[in-house]
Order: sequence, then structure tokens, then C-alpha cells
Amino acid sequence: MSTKADYQITDRQEIEATIQVSIPVEGVSQQIDAVYKDYAREVSVPGFRKGHVPRSFLDSRFGREVFLQEAKEELQRKHLPIALTELELRPVSTPQLEIVAFGESEPLVFSATFATLPQVQLPEYKGLEVSVPPLKAVSDDDVKQALDDVQQQFGVLGELEGTEISDGDLVRVKEGEKEWDTRAMSDNPITQPLVGATVGSTVEINAELPNGKPLKTKLEVVGLRQVILPEIDDDLAKDAGYDDLDALKKDIEEKIAKRRADLHQQWVHSALLETLLEKADIPLPEAFVSDLVNEELARLRESLEGSESNRTFSEYLEEREQTEEEFKDEIKASIEVRIRRELVLQQLAVDLGIAIDDEQLAELAEQEAVEYDEDPVRFTARLKAEDRWDGYRLSKTNERIFAALAESATITEKEES
Repeated sequence: MSTKADYQITDRQEIEATIQVSIPVEGVSQQIDAVYKDYAREVSVPGFRKGHVPRSFLDSRFGREVFLQEAKEELQRKHLPIALTELELRPVSTPQLEIVAFGESEPLVFSATFATLPQVQLPEYKGLEVSVPPLKAVSDDDVKQALDDVQQQFGVLGELEGTEISDGDLVRVKEGEKEWDTRAMSDNPITQPLVGATVGSTVEINAELPNGKPLKTKLEVVGLRQVILPEIDDDLAKDAGYDDLDALKKDIEEKIAKRRADLHQQWVHSALLETLLEKADIPLPEAFVSDLVNEELARLRESLEGSESNRTFSEYLEEREQTEEEFKDEIKASIEVRIRRELVLQQLAVDLGIAIDDEQLAELAEQEAVEYDEDPVRFTARLKAEDRWDGYRLSKTNERIFAALAESATITEKEES
């Protein structure tokens, strides 16, 4: 007599499925026998060797129903994951089990109902029409601003003539044996008393720290300070690691252009995906989304309740000017968009026949490592050690998906109002 179970899908909706598992009598009997043997090995009864305690004794001691119940539960635990694998179903909620038939001399038949993510039916994805902001060329002002930043990095502190402190001045202060520089700001309750003070005077500080603790101390004003900036010339470029100023400017221009090109590409990808999402109807299981919302909310609460946080969850909501329900609705909307994007990308990979195996991924990683002047073996090892290998595969898969979409798309550049 066969012990092979039968697995069937009895109902399949867009976001819900019900399966039925049927285990023949022989399979049920074997599992009941296994439960009795386990108990017989564990129970110590005078007059009987372990493993040889009669069923009749075990029945009288524990009750027949105990063994039948354990056998039934074990068969459910064993066969449900097998059924889901064979039927190629992935629940996104805890399956609700229901016994259809069960007895010592009859098959075990049970059903399982659970939420699933939908099978996405994509609209036409060739020839999409999208509009994005234009790619902005690098200007002389862009390069000058970047050079100013480099200049600031190599600035040094020096003395500033004068005795009275103005709002925004950099001040050298002393507390006991400690000295440091601070910025006197009238809108900062801690440094506000320094504004208007003079060099050589002592200022009393009586304020409250961000964590709510009071701060009472006296600071001696040692002097005024200023940042002395170097000239923007070849010497500055050499300090920054370049041959001369022209080489520094060229590198700045190339990096700005690369950042803008990457950003422009992100705009294009986002526009292509959003256009597809607008055309696709993708329902999501409410319970699944609700679980994700609650998980995200719990993580935020935990982080705000940590010792390093300087605000409570209620204060966080007050800053956002939201009620908890409004905040949850915002999280829910964000999660739904994220899931729908992932589902669309997964289906595009299938429809476009895009898949990257380990050998291809290793080649891509090697190419990228060389591009960034990094050792390929170390680059790959770091991705795997940090558990980012599958994420790297996904990013490369998505790159190919967007390249395929863009190839047939009409992309218009339009200035935003």
C-alpha cells in the first residue's frame, strides 16, 4: 500500500490560495507507530525495558487521543512545506489549517489557506513614453564651488584681532584646564551668553542640553579665532593629491558629471517603472501589508526608545505634525509602492529572460573592481562576507532590465516648473 501523499490546489485567487493535502492510511499508521515508539523509549516503567512498553499501558497512562493528536500534528508539520514546494506556492501569511478527515484507520486530509502575492500581468512595456529633467552640464560655478570646498578643507585656525564677540564669531574658551574652540551663536542657548562678551572675561553658562540635562558652568574667553584659507593654486592642488590646479579642476568636473549622469539615469529608471506601475493593477494581501507596517513601526519605536535617542516616539510624531494613524498610513503607502515595484521588476526579469548566474556575476564583480581600482578577489569576498552577494545580483539584474526598457522607450527631457 502506498504512503505517497497527494497535494492539490483547490482554490486559487489573485492574493489567496487554498491547498489540500491527503495522506493515505498507511502513512497515518506509520506516523502513529512512530509516536508510540518515541514515548516507549522515553517512558520508564518498572517491569518493562525502555522501548518495549506496551501500547495498552501507554494508552491507559496518557490516553489514546494524545498519540493520535501528536501524529496528526507531525504529519501536518512534515507535509505542508513539501506541498508548498511541489505546488510552487509562497505564502505571505501564516497558513490556516483545517482538518477535512482524520482517523486511526482512515487517511488524513487537511486544507491550508493563506495569502499569496499576485502573479503580475504586465501591460505593454515596450515603447514607453516618459519625461525627466534634463541632464545638467557642469558649469564654471560648479567647479568654483567645489574648489571652495577643497579650500575650506585645508583651512587652518589662527588668531583674530579684536576684543568683543559678535554673533557667529569663532571663540577660544577655557573651562578649568580644558580649552577648545566654539562658535558663538545667538540662537544657541548654550553659546548665546558668549555673544557680546569680551576677550579675557568670564561668562556664566546656565542652559539645558538636548537630552534635557542642565548645564551650569563658567567659561573664560581666551581669544577670537578665524579660519585662514589657502590660495586656490597649484600648491593647494598638490596638498589635495594632484599634480597641479588644472588636474584638480579636471577631476572635479569629471566627478560632478558622473554624479549627475548617475542621478539622471535614476530619474529615467524611476520614470519608466512608475509609468508601468500606473498601468498595472497589482492587488496586495491586506494582512501581509499590515504585518510589514507593524514591523516597521516597532523598529522605529525601538530605535527611539534606545539609550542614544534624545526624543520619544510621541515627540517624533509631534515634529512631523502627524497622529500615529496618519503616520501608519504613510508607512503603508510607502510599503505598498515598494512591494509593487519589486513584483514588477521580478516579472520583467522573467518576461525579458534576464538571469545572472554565479559565473556571470563573478565576472561583473571583477569588472567593477577593476573600474574602481580595487582587488577583484577582495571586492567579491567583501560582498559575500557582508551578505550582499544576492543584493549585488539583484542590482545587476535590474540594470539590465532598465537598459532593455530604455532601449525602446521615448525619453523626453523637460525642465521642471
